[in-house]
Formats: sequence, C-alpha cells, structure tokens
Amino acid sequence: MVLHNFKSFSSNNSEDEDIEIPFASGVNYLVGNNNVGKTTILNALDFLTTGGKKENVITNGHEQENVSVTIVIDNVNPFAGSLKKYNPYINNHQLTLKRSSEENTVKQGKDGKEKNVKFDIKKVRVFNYQKDQFENPTGIGSTITDLIDPQIVYADMHNEDYQDFGTTKTTGKLIQIITKEFQTGPEFAALKEAHKKAFGDNGIQKYLNDTERNIDEILSDQFGDSKMEFKFDFPNVNDLIKKGNILSTENGIETDISEKGNGLQRALALAIIQVYSKVSTKDENTQFLIDEPEIYLHPKAQDKLIDSLVNLSKNGDQVFITTHSPYILRHYHEDNDSIIVLSLKKEGNQKEIDFVDSLLFSPTSIGEVTYKAFGVPNVDLHQLLFTKIYIYWIRNKKTKDSSLSAFDDDFLQPECNKQSLPPQSYFPRVRGKWKAEQQRTIPYIVRNEIDHPETLDDPNRNVWNEDNLKQSIDCLLVIYKGLNINNTID
Repeated sequence: MVLHNFKSFSSNNSEDEDIEIPFASGVNYLVGNNNVGKTTILNALDFLTTGGKKENVITNGHEQENVSVTIVIDNVNPFAGSLKKYNPYINNHQLTLKRSSEENTVKQGKDGKEKNVKFDIKKVRVFNYQKDQFENPTGIGSTITDLIDPQIVYADMHNEDYQDFGTTKTTGKLIQIITKEFQTGPEFAALKEAHKKAFGDNGIQKYLNDTERNIDEILSDQFGDSKMEFKFDFPNVNDLIKKGNILSTENGIETDISEKGNGLQRALALAIIQVYSKVSTKDENTQFLIDEPEIYLHPKAQDKLIDSLVNLSKNGDQVFITTHSPYILRHYHEDNDSIIVLSLKKEGNQKEIDFVDSLLFSPTSIGEVTYKAFGVPNVDLHQLLFTKIYIYWIRNKKTKDSSLSAFDDDFLQPECNKQSLPPQSYFPRVRGKWKAEQQRTIPYIVRNEIDHPETLDDPNRNVWNEDNLKQSIDCLLVIYKGLNINNTID
C-alpha cells in the first residue's frame, strides 16, 4: 500500500511524501502507541474501495495538494471469459489499484476506438502496464470487488455492516454458505409453491383482473390492441435473505441489534467472524480489518478470536489487526504474517513505520514480541536470553566451574566489553549475609536481582531499574545473535 497525503501520513517534504507499507498474505499486526495511525491504515483500505470526500481524508496543511491510496494485489491469475478484457492490467500476476483526488483526463481503449475518460476521487483507477497509465475501464468496479472485499470492525464505531445480510457482507456470506442445502430442499420448494398460489390466478391475481382490463381499454384507445398484466416472479433467494435482520432478546424483550450499544454490536461482529471462519472455503477472497480486537475480551477470548482469524488467513483471506495486546501478538507466525510498528518522530510530528525483524524464538515468545513491538523491556525475555546463553556456555566452556560467577568472568564480561558496557559495582548476599563488593556485568546483576530480590533490601548497596533491564536485554540480544544457538523454546 502507498499512502499520499492520506490523513496523518505525510512528510514535510512535498517532493517525497509517499508512505509505503508492505503487507503479508496472512495476518498483519499493526502496533504502536495511540494516535500514531494504526486505524488510519484500515481507513485507507476502506477509502480505496468505498471512496469518500477529499476534505475528510487529506492531511492537514496539504489541502491544496492531492490525496491518494494505491495498492498492489499479488497472485492475480489471468481472467477468463467476459473478464479477459481486464488482462492488460495484470502484470506478473499483479494488479495495481488507486483512488485519488487528482482530476485529469486520459485516453483509453483499443487503437482506433480510444475515448477520453475523466478521473476524480469517485473513480477507482487500475494501472495499464502496456500503456503506462492509470485507467478506468467499464465494469472494473465490480471486478475489483471480487479481488478486494474488506470487512471492517472498528473499535469506536457501530458496526452496521455485520447486520447487513447482503451477499457481499460477512453475515450474508455466512447465511449463504450454511443455507445451501435448504435452498434445494423440500421446505424451499414448498415456499415457491406457496408463492405461486398466493400470487397466481387464484391469489392476488384475481384481485387485479379488473384493474388490468381497465388499463387495457385505455391503452387500446390510445395505442391500439394491447394487453397488459401484472406478474409477480418468485424473488431471488439472495433478495429474500437480504431482508433479514438480527434481534436481541433481554428479559423477554426483543430489540433490533442496531438499537443496542457499541459493545454488543462489536461483540456480535466478532462472533460472526469466528463462526464464518469455521465454514468459509478457499473460494472466498476477503480482507478482515479488526480494530483493537482485545477490547471487551479477556485473554482466553482473545486467543479464540485470533485462532479464527488465523484459520481465515489459511483459507486465503487477508487479515489486518490493530492491537496493544501481547496476548494477540503471540499468535504471530513469521512465515505468513507481519508485525508493523508505527511511531511518531520527536521532531516534525511525522510518522515512522518499522517492521519487526525475524523473531528469534519458536514458538513465539510473548516477552520477545512485547519488547520488539512495544519497546517494553520485560523479565521474561531477559531470563530466556540469559538462560539460553548460559546453557550454550556450559556446553562449550573450557573450565570445570559452571557457576554463574564463572560464567560472568569467562564469557559475559568480554562480550559486554565489546559493547562498551563495563562491569559495575555489585554486593552479593549469601544466606542473609552481605559479601564483599564485586565487579559484575549488568546482565549478571539484573539476573541475580530478578531471582534474588532480597539483594535490593539495602538501596545503598544495589540499585536496579527498568533502564538496567533494557541495557541488559539489548546486550544479551547482541550476544545471542552472534552465537549458533537452537532457537526452540524448551
């Protein structure tokens, strides 16, 4: 995705203000502090497919410029049948789409049959690689809908789309899938027969016969012999389903779900997605955009929800999640997913986008993900790194002494010195008694103070804080990456 002056995503350099964000085919985790633009990325996908007004999406201070959102869809196979005319827009199995406020005119069409087409923010554009220009061929809107179909659950808004039974909505798709057998069964056949009786000659039709004759007489006088009749065909099953709605019953009182609060509506939307994940097939091509799914959900419920979203990604659906929850991030799988970290520069209030490097541990360590995604140093990651490195040293050491002090003298101190992290003063405490001052590395000190908090009883001797924890984790990460260690968490 490429964002140009879209809401808060813009640089101060007018010549270089595009923000490019690559996405993974599986689950894309968007993390960062509040007001850094996580939800804005979901807004951008929504804008591309549904449109909007320029004044609602343009970056403040850039009102005289254009705003646009561009995406590249991968793994697009050549179209067949009536859709063949769109094949010139596919290049190396990629299709590039764009919505922009820029107003211009291009010539498009086959040689000799070209016509001028005007562009504005209302039209989705597709890139023609053969002519090196964006175009808007007839019918491309419906074609795009087949390729990108975002289903969005926002954190701070009602989610009316999940009360929509239309065939392009998740609820409608769910009902279509689970009612296929009903649509070919005897109950549905009986409904068709009942409709025929109700609207046939012995039903509503007999009440309309006189009206038809009166209309025929008037038409005959004006246009000659003609005969008109009212006809009521059996409705398409999709039209029947679309008329449905969802009711909530509390204390015996039925209420339309649209009249309920945001919390219940959001819970309903997430519940529908979880059920849909169990019945959907690889034939679907949907993008699920979930804004802070941890809201209203305890950790176990978060796990169940993300399991459902992971199942959808395995079926070919793409998932986008904004989150502050390490419980959700621990579901990250390096092969198919991405973690995108957004932050603000201290100067200029500009956005910075970073991507979590390959994680070290498998299965995913919640401590490692929490540190890399949120920058929060934590005891779990420190102890995991320290233990893995210590075990490596024991297996490869040249001395008989396996004590932690020997580990610090023989291994940690030389490694920390390489990183300009010299030893510090430390007072050990053994069986309740203080021992003589020693010079120890920060990783050694932090590890001992985590395991033996009694060494902090006297603040005049040992002091430990979060800065020390971060220093130690950073040091251990450098050491760990330099060693050939099994990354599996035992």
